[in-house]
Amino acid sequence: MNRLLRNRELLVFLLLVVMVIGVGLVSPHFLSPRSLRNVANSSLILILVSVGEMFVVLTRGLDVSVGATMGLSAVVLGLALNAGVALPIAILLALIVGVLAGAVNSVGVAIFRVPPIIMTLGTLGMYRGTMRILTGGSWIETIPANIKHLAKLTFLEIHMFVWVTLAVILLAVLVLKKFKPARYFYLVGDNEEGALFLGIPIQRTVFVAYILAGFFSAMAAVVFVAQVGFVPMQTGNGQELKALAALVIGGVSLTGGVGTPVSAFIGALFLKTVDSMLIFLKVPGYWSNAVGGIILLVAVYFDYRLREAVNLRQLLSRRKVRMEHIKKVRSAVEANRNGHTHEES
Repeated sequence: MNRLLRNRELLVFLLLVVMVIGVGLVSPHFLSPRSLRNVANSSLILILVSVGEMFVVLTRGLDVSVGATMGLSAVVLGLALNAGVALPIAILLALIVGVLAGAVNSVGVAIFRVPPIIMTLGTLGMYRGTMRILTGGSWIETIPANIKHLAKLTFLEIHMFVWVTLAVILLAVLVLKKFKPARYFYLVGDNEEGALFLGIPIQRTVFVAYILAGFFSAMAAVVFVAQVGFVPMQTGNGQELKALAALVIGGVSLTGGVGTPVSAFIGALFLKTVDSMLIFLKVPGYWSNAVGGIILLVAVYFDYRLREAVNLRQLLSRRKVRMEHIKKVRSAVEANRNGHTHEES
């Protein structure tokens, strides 16, 4: 069972492959290279938001403002481009906005100890309100074509944004594995009191986690604006819930300390692929949210039962080791006692 838990990403990926093949048998066009590329492109936004959310969840936190942060960053990017700001500078401004939005959450949660759900619910409303103030409540319908060209760049017939996203995920995996301070995310989420005893900078670790969530949300905003070409007021709506669903499906524990960027990637890809499958199977659009909710409930239940089984097995294993140790001690005491009795005789 422990091995099953460690290979959670592989299990979800294999299930995804089986589902894709199954839908392909019903609708062969779904397996065409063009269709699969479209699925990959449509998954990028949720993948980026999910990876950012993962860092927060690892510390046993929760950020429900990531969707609003994405929307605010997209608005700043659109306004900057329309104001004639150079594309690289406009993208940098959007990323800075995402980092600052994450920093506001960091200050509230890490320094003032506001519960994460309360803090990020407050900033969700604040960022949404700021979007409307900046735009006057109107959509940004015209965006210069230079950013749209980014979404059309390809390498080996795969869009450049896909390569960039994969590179970022690979970098995140390497950092979490090789960079010792990055392991603090896991230690803080697994046992905060133990981490404090070991001298781990808990406040700084939580601070960085929320900043990373904001940064990845801003990256998602750049991809969104490039792909869509305009900025509606609903930009980012619901992304926070989808990201949490993706994390649970991919194997990230909402109780902290368990998960990887690959978990977030697989979970997000799974959800977006299911959405595409429903379209190819001609399932009415209003069923998509219901199906997504069912998948989330099943994933949460499976995750709970799986972890409960693993914890029970670990408990029984420790009890078995303890009993064996007690038997050895008793045997040693009994042998020592018999030895003394023999000498006295």
